[in-house]
Amino acid sequence: MSAIPTNLVAALRSLREQWQRAVLSATGIMVGASAIVLLVSIATGVQADVKGQVESIGVNVLVVIPGNVASGTFNPNIGGMSYLKESDATNLAKVPGVVATAPFTFVGGGIRNGKKTASSLLVATQPAWFKMRNAVFAEGRPLEPGDAQHCVIGSLARKELFGTGTALGQTVQINKRPYTVVGVTKDKKSETSLFSMGGFENLVYIPYSRLKQLEPDMQTDRIMIQIEPSAEPKALIKALDAVLAERLDRMQFQVLTQEDLLGLVYKLLSILTWLLTGLTSIALFVGGVGIMTVMLMSVNERSIEIGIRKTTGARRADIFQQFIIEAIVLSISGGIVGLLFSTAVCSALAAFTPVKPMITGPIVGLAFGVCLGVGVIFGLLPAMHAARKDPVAALRNE
Repeated sequence: MSAIPTNLVAALRSLREQWQRAVLSATGIMVGASAIVLLVSIATGVQADVKGQVESIGVNVLVVIPGNVASGTFNPNIGGMSYLKESDATNLAKVPGVVATAPFTFVGGGIRNGKKTASSLLVATQPAWFKMRNAVFAEGRPLEPGDAQHCVIGSLARKELFGTGTALGQTVQINKRPYTVVGVTKDKKSETSLFSMGGFENLVYIPYSRLKQLEPDMQTDRIMIQIEPSAEPKALIKALDAVLAERLDRMQFQVLTQEDLLGLVYKLLSILTWLLTGLTSIALFVGGVGIMTVMLMSVNERSIEIGIRKTTGARRADIFQQFIIEAIVLSISGGIVGLLFSTAVCSALAAFTPVKPMITGPIVGLAFGVCLGVGVIFGLLPAMHAARKDPVAALRNE
């Protein structure tokens, strides 16, 4: 153990004397480490964003989707035709433990005010939805029974359509039909979210009954179910399934909790994150190969140094330690610079874009762990080569 400080000093002295080569060797590690930290931190931020959006539905709200994802995988048919109907929402509302239900239909098209348009998602629903969520209104009120040509817009749509002016009482065109704005929902957090346009506080709501009159054959894309706080969701889902199964095949619907929704999203994000991380790890591999190549060249160029150390009492283990320490120092240094660079980029993304990366302790630990592993693995061959050198043969190489 007493030889380690001596070997550490020798390694640092050698890196200082060949600092240009050391910088070039560490650059590859820096690129790989920063790529991994950026990707994982962005994915972590997106997960937190998605979690916030899902949790904003409400802890006692279930969602009926027009397909089955019981296997835990994404079902592409969910994006097709929905077999859900308004009558299903009415029947589900009669199940003991259910407080209210509200059908959702994605309207399509767009909303405009003169030549100005907004990129918000349009949804047709019933007034019961606003009682489920207790939305905060910047202006006006929610949709109420009897509303026909009225709509509720989000604060982002208000800004895009009316600027800083009031939207209350103004008339907008939704798919060439006039609607009067009776309310503007407010959600400052969602306004800076990556998914702000799809946040419930930034949707454009129109009366479900009015659209049903105009489009009798329209489908119902989702059914929102508010349950009593004391009800156990998993147990209630069985009763809800039984009601829907009287008319539909079980592959045509599924009742999901928040945990189910988050589980599906997290699984998809995890697959993408690990896929991208694996691809960016190629940069770390290239950086490791660069360290190994440079250090192998260094071993041959430093034959005299190795020979002198051995003739003055250094053991093979000392030479091995010196070179493995050099590889680890190069890798860790590249990782530190990469982490600092990633932190700066993440700060810029958070300040100027809707993306909110999150650099957490585990991410930092992952970055340094990977860098340490690269240093050890790719430093082994040069260290072993240096340790095996014969001191007499090494001194003859002058």
